[in-house]
Amino acid sequence: MTPDEKFCESCGIPLSAPQAKGPSDTYCVYCTDDQGNLHAWDDMLAGTAGFLDSWQKVGPEEARKRAFRYLTAMPAWAHKADPQ
Repeated sequence: MTPDEKFCESCGIPLSAPQAKGPSDTYCVYCTDDQGNLHAWDDMLAGTAGFLDSWQKVGPEEARKRAFRYLTAMPAWAHKADPQ
């Protein structure tokens, strides 16, 4: 990793990772379609929650809460955060 490393603005994966490179310079291949368009919020939330639950074994409800907190900390999804 270098100081000028770029990260996916949707999920945070380093865009220098070979498996992450897609058609977008802003988002990784996992967060976009074949044209580089960001996947829908509901799809991203469900996918991230599923990944977190498979890894952390916290159950679907807690995984969804964690996915929401994580994704809304990313620039692409910050507008989805609950206003405080």
